[in-house]
Amino acid sequence: MTSVHQLVPTISPRDAVGNHTLALQGVLRGLGFESEIFSMFRHPDLMTKTHYVDQLPPNADAVIYQLSIGSPVADRWARHPGKKIANYHNITPISLVGKWDGLLAAEVQLGRDQMARYANVCDHAICDSDFNKAELDALGYPSTETVPVLFDISSAKADKGTLTRLLRNRRGTQVLFVGRIAPNKAHHDLVAAVRTLRDAHGDEAHLHIVGTDGPPGYRRVVDTIVSHAGMRGHVTFHGSITQEELVAHYQAADVFCCLSDHEGFCVPVIEAMHHGLPVVAYECTAVGETVSGGGLLLPEKNSLLVAAALHRVSTDAQLAGRLQEAGRRRAADFNRTVTESRFRDSFSVLMESQ
Repeated sequence: MTSVHQLVPTISPRDAVGNHTLALQGVLRGLGFESEIFSMFRHPDLMTKTHYVDQLPPNADAVIYQLSIGSPVADRWARHPGKKIANYHNITPISLVGKWDGLLAAEVQLGRDQMARYANVCDHAICDSDFNKAELDALGYPSTETVPVLFDISSAKADKGTLTRLLRNRRGTQVLFVGRIAPNKAHHDLVAAVRTLRDAHGDEAHLHIVGTDGPPGYRRVVDTIVSHAGMRGHVTFHGSITQEELVAHYQAADVFCCLSDHEGFCVPVIEAMHHGLPVVAYECTAVGETVSGGGLLLPEKNSLLVAAALHRVSTDAQLAGRLQEAGRRRAADFNRTVTESRFRDSFSVLMESQ
């Protein structure tokens, strides 16, 4: 049986790359390949479903590396004699993380060094956006294609308690962003935009932030900005929540706002669209590509412009309705069945010569 194994630095069931890796394993096995996952750091819940990297068979026909950070695992992949396939999810530039987290900066720098160094050993690279593909093309990767990341647009029902709490005594526009609290996500700009929305438009707006903490230094800066802007009662950090609670947030909000400075894809944008939440986003890196015609894209993100866009969406029912309809159509482009089919087609062709 042809073997197509995956290598990933860290595997966790609560991580986009981890969930993609597990989903891709199902696709590969469905094609009749032997397929296991090998990692250096494994979540306790996945110990029986994954293997330590040292157990990677030397005679595997092909090895896929899930590239999203620097790791010694990449060196194992590069030295393997089998066909080498990279699945690139983007690596944040060091300029956006360097001053906030020394360890993360080192991992990011290593990842970008490895990404450049291994262009000539990679037989084929699959990227989850054209933006990511362009990075690898510029580095000289000989064969690349774009296939979106595998993820489930949740069919979970909203947590009733959370939804009731979010809808109770709400005043003003409810603005939502979902993403790790990290400098490239630009939470500081979100706070400024919502403060401007309150001041310039007399809107008692509230910002809801869902996501785990990133670099502690950046979180402290965001907290300081919230306090100095007088927004302590108007910004809520909800942290890591369940899928059912997340659906409640999508249903309770009035608008989803993304002002990230760097994204390789941005799954929450598609989730928001799927749940009928109008999207306002800064057109930067892969965000414009992901949103496409499904949301309101801004060419810049000064707080006055963002506030005006949020105000328009929250007060113009016709515009909000058009964005909801366009968003649902765009979200359908990332239907799991469609994306899995694209991966099956890709790997069928890749492994024909084995």
